[in-house]
Amino acid sequence: MKIGIIAGEIHQRGGMERAAAEVFERVAEKYPITAFATACEIRPANLTWIPVNPLPKPALLRHWSFRRKVQALEAKAGCTITNSIGAAAIDADVITAQFCHAAFTGRHGGLRGGTGVMRQWYQEWAQQVYTRQERFAYTSPRLKKVISVSQGVKRELMEHYGVPEGKIVVIPNAVDHSVFHPAANDDEKRAIRRRLGLPDTHFLGLFVGGDWDRKGLADAIQAIAGLPKTTLVVVGSGDIPRFTAIAAQAGVAGNVIFAGRSSAPQEYYAAADVFVFPSRYEAFSLVTLEAVASGLPLIALPINGTEELIEEGINGLFAEPNAASFESKLRILQSQPARCREMSEAALRSSLPYTWDRVATEQLQVFEEAAGIHQSEAVL
Repeated sequence: MKIGIIAGEIHQRGGMERAAAEVFERVAEKYPITAFATACEIRPANLTWIPVNPLPKPALLRHWSFRRKVQALEAKAGCTITNSIGAAAIDADVITAQFCHAAFTGRHGGLRGGTGVMRQWYQEWAQQVYTRQERFAYTSPRLKKVISVSQGVKRELMEHYGVPEGKIVVIPNAVDHSVFHPAANDDEKRAIRRRLGLPDTHFLGLFVGGDWDRKGLADAIQAIAGLPKTTLVVVGSGDIPRFTAIAAQAGVAGNVIFAGRSSAPQEYYAAADVFVFPSRYEAFSLVTLEAVASGLPLIALPINGTEELIEEGINGLFAEPNAASFESKLRILQSQPARCREMSEAALRSSLPYTWDRVATEQLQVFEEAAGIHQSEAVL
């Protein structure tokens, strides 16, 4: 069997990109892989990268040209089956669903934030296009299997695109426990904080990600306004001036640290006390798995992924989509250090089943079934 993978990019940053990298580095140990992508930073011996050079921005034009070029390249590659990450391909034998544009559009109107009428119009239009592309891919006669990263996304695919339940296999994302883990003790945590320039006596909340409007960063910032000796660290890229103004208006400009992108985000996880995740929509965010693997209790909305990961009051707390609710949950953990430690230990335990070896093995079984191979000859 020769497996084709179609993805915009494959590397150790981001969400979908990193998940693809982790899975296919392992799958390539058994089967040859042909990767169709604009960038591919993994180099297992059994992987061939065919670069795809789409047209430049805007994003819609780039996405359209990528899919057209991949269609021609794939036809010549002779793959037994092809796996598309989302609707990166026009159609595929297997799709890994890391998002559902129809569900996101239905709940949020396709808006990702920012300012300006033209920006809003463009986002609405783009979501309509992406939804049509997904619908075509998920209703294609070619489609044999869908890998959904959460039960929630499975429900969305059935509801919005009519994907038969029998075609969908739920295989969650995972985390590398050798990278993401708690600090060994309080002294090490304080040392990490000092190295990162973080206050070593404050209760430290952590937010990781981009797309700050969809992920509710404003709620996280405003939530610390009523809490003494509390700092929020924001790791990731976004509109820093606008969110700095939000922090200033809330009176916490000095308690919000915008750390930017980091090549070692695991250090920020190890330095923090709690993970704050007000995101309105996800499929199954990698950052939540990284947080629990780092021993951080989660405060999040009950959305795809978190509804499966969080045990209320055990390893995290569910909040409502507003700053006041997040403040009340943060106050619980800040004011009860013993309970926070117990939830930290439970968070770490809850992360243990989520390994990339397990994910790769389960996805490989899906590929073999889609290709008509009924039994694996070896275990990854």
